[in-house]
Amino acid sequence: MNSRERVIRSFNHQEVDKTPIDFGGSIVTCLDYHAHKNLKRYMGIDDDNDPIIDYTMGTVSPCEQIMKAFGSDVRRIGMNVIPPEIKDNTFISGFGIKFTKAVPHEYFDVSYNPLSDADIEDIAKMQLPDPNDDRLYYGIKDKARDLYESSPYAIVADFGVPGFYETSQKLRGYEQLACDLLIDEELITALYDRLFELQKAFFKRYLSEVGKYVQAIGYADDLGMQDRLQMSPQTYQNIIKPYHKKIFGFIHEQADVKIMLHSCGAIEPIIDDLIDAGVDILNPLQTRAAGMSPELLKNKYGDRITFWGGIDEQQTLPFGSRDEIEAEVKKMLEIMGKDGGYILAPSHNIQEDTKPENVIAMFEAAKRFR
Repeated sequence: MNSRERVIRSFNHQEVDKTPIDFGGSIVTCLDYHAHKNLKRYMGIDDDNDPIIDYTMGTVSPCEQIMKAFGSDVRRIGMNVIPPEIKDNTFISGFGIKFTKAVPHEYFDVSYNPLSDADIEDIAKMQLPDPNDDRLYYGIKDKARDLYESSPYAIVADFGVPGFYETSQKLRGYEQLACDLLIDEELITALYDRLFELQKAFFKRYLSEVGKYVQAIGYADDLGMQDRLQMSPQTYQNIIKPYHKKIFGFIHEQADVKIMLHSCGAIEPIIDDLIDAGVDILNPLQTRAAGMSPELLKNKYGDRITFWGGIDEQQTLPFGSRDEIEAEVKKMLEIMGKDGGYILAPSHNIQEDTKPENVIAMFEAAKRFR
């Protein structure tokens, strides 16, 4: 069974020879810039190539030598990264959102919300990125086809299209959006209608290039906090879910791909809704968040959705001992890997505070126990 067959069977909850592993298959299962440097140095890899694949997180796809060493079954194909014009540690996105670097870290935080004072008339003339910018797509069809025809790996069309909830938070501001969801559904509907048309244009072009070759596509919309949802289940069901259902249905119409939703935090109360909306895979599986124990998730949802991630990047990976890391990997494989439906990966991209020895310990354990 090669990597692609293994991953596809796991998506379909079928028996596999060994649980699939991902490292570097997406912008949220890789490393930040400094962690990548540290890991290469520790492994004696002489390679100065560290291209940023997501500027808001400062993430770098691990070099092929590391992915092969760790036994990753997945490779990524993404829209091309157009480096932003960074001045004084600040850049402005295609939406007019201002991002400022959280020095000394690689993350950029939102420092200006362009629609914070907008009314419904302003939504019609809001600034939008160009989904038909040819620079985003140049050469990606050939790369995807080459991966599909010349490698044994499963291929993920990486994240890149802005989600409804996350984008509206950045446009309106966290506090204002929370109020909008409760008292100004008319404005939210106008905003989400515009975002829906934008997302359709992005996904139509993106999947026209790579849809024949990829097995999954990423969609990011963080809905949870550490101890609860960011909104009530009813607010999600009434306002956000209908838009998720529309865009996920549109994606499934464009290509035979699985949809991987990246949503951090305590989202268990709406997993049934996410499945109903069309989510096939749930990432990053943040098991330290409230209500997200692997036993509960596997028993309640494991035959209806694939879980991707799960190895704790909040405490175990950065601060745990080798024995603790091995124990967590073994536990996740025993619980989540049963009867397929699981891809083992870190529960988010690996930060600079995670020692290279701990990263290596995770994947050595994964290969041993998978």
